[in-house]
Amino acid sequence: MPKTAKTIFNTTEKSNFILNMKPEEYHGYNLKILLGFLILMPLFCIPLEFVNVYSVPTMALSITGVVAIVFVLIGFMKSETPKNLFLPAGILGAMLIWGLISLFDASYTGLALFGEDGRGEGWLASLFYAGFFLLGAQLGTNQNCLKLINGMLWMGLAECLWSLLQILPIHFPSYYQNLEPLLLFDLFLPSGLTGSPIFLAILLSMLLIPAMLGGIFAEKKSQKIFYQICSVCFVIFSVKTQCLLGICAPIVAILIAVIYGITKKSGKSAIFSLVMTLLAFVAGIGLSYTAPSINHSYSRATGENVPIENQFVLYDGAIIWEDSSYRLTASGYYIRNGAENPNGSFEITSIPETYQFLNKGTAKIIQLFPLTGSGQDSMAYVQRYQDAAIISNPNTFDRCYNYYLHLAGTTGIPMLILFVFLMGIVIVRGISACRKSGNWLQFGILSAVILYLLMMFLGTSCITVAPLFWMFAGICVNLKQTE
Repeated sequence: MPKTAKTIFNTTEKSNFILNMKPEEYHGYNLKILLGFLILMPLFCIPLEFVNVYSVPTMALSITGVVAIVFVLIGFMKSETPKNLFLPAGILGAMLIWGLISLFDASYTGLALFGEDGRGEGWLASLFYAGFFLLGAQLGTNQNCLKLINGMLWMGLAECLWSLLQILPIHFPSYYQNLEPLLLFDLFLPSGLTGSPIFLAILLSMLLIPAMLGGIFAEKKSQKIFYQICSVCFVIFSVKTQCLLGICAPIVAILIAVIYGITKKSGKSAIFSLVMTLLAFVAGIGLSYTAPSINHSYSRATGENVPIENQFVLYDGAIIWEDSSYRLTASGYYIRNGAENPNGSFEITSIPETYQFLNKGTAKIIQLFPLTGSGQDSMAYVQRYQDAAIISNPNTFDRCYNYYLHLAGTTGIPMLILFVFLMGIVIVRGISACRKSGNWLQFGILSAVILYLLMMFLGTSCITVAPLFWMFAGICVNLKQTE
């Protein structure tokens, strides 16, 4: 009896590219898909800076996300997926299943599926994040992983270039030229193409560790220069966001990179990197301090235009409500004495009060919906207390800037448990790989993952930044491929 050829989708082995695909080709395709996202997302975010076309950035995630899922399935069909990915993949599957349960229990199923306009973090985004995670874990070689990290750094530089245009007093289109919740005008805070100064600070701080380590350990001088330029730019623009994470996260990243460099007996390079980044940090502070006089910033809080004196101020609360209510109309406006809001009132200029208000409000939602949450991207809808229109309910919010509470509030406590379990596996495997044969790239990837998770106590997820984290986490869960 003649032997029949293997088939997939009723095609022969000779004609089907899936069957003909070699492992190194499969890994190469995975890399190209992830690099494709790094190119498409900034490009697709540009129109949103000029007109309110909220669906365009989501298209970049959808295009690359669908292709990513297809290649994840190809990996399983061709038995290319390493066995050590079965457990993480199983947890991701459980998270997606629970997300579906939450979706069908949500008041607005379509919203939980596709996400809010301008946010786009519905169930489908979670599916695409899972695809990025599994492709990141299947890049195959150290060189492919390095190419992906370099692609991220180039994306970070592009964000810095766009941010430079935003902070200059040339009235370049920016949603953060003004902070209407405080009636402050011509501040010109940078957000790049991420959607918020806080999101920009998260992105640049996460990328700072591999950039600094590359500046210390890269073999070629040209590579070192590239990494050092990235490090300086990331620090300056992170600080210039004038949010708490923009100050604290770069400090943590700098300390991690310098201490690692010294322990690996690269003291001179580490000290040089420390000096450069500290100078960049001081430059960012100085730029922020003098910005009011350079930009002719003014306040209308008293009803008249009053010039703002040079000062360094953190604007976390105003940034959060500028983003959700003024940029996206996804929450109610901030009112200082919002006594009618069931959550009470708070002072938006106080960072502790702002985050405490968000956390307490989210904790109430978790108490109401402990198992399935409010539904993804639906948090603001369960806070309405006086009008069906979200914008007409002062001091409501669509994001808790503690991602762990936000995850439990929108998809339930079981989802939070699954996420923590998955991240535990990622970190444990990453530490184990670094202890055995850790090079600077492995340590940089692991540190970027840990720093992002720490930042999530004061931050939240967004489609412009989160995919990079999921790529990092995917590489980290299978760091053996970088040896």
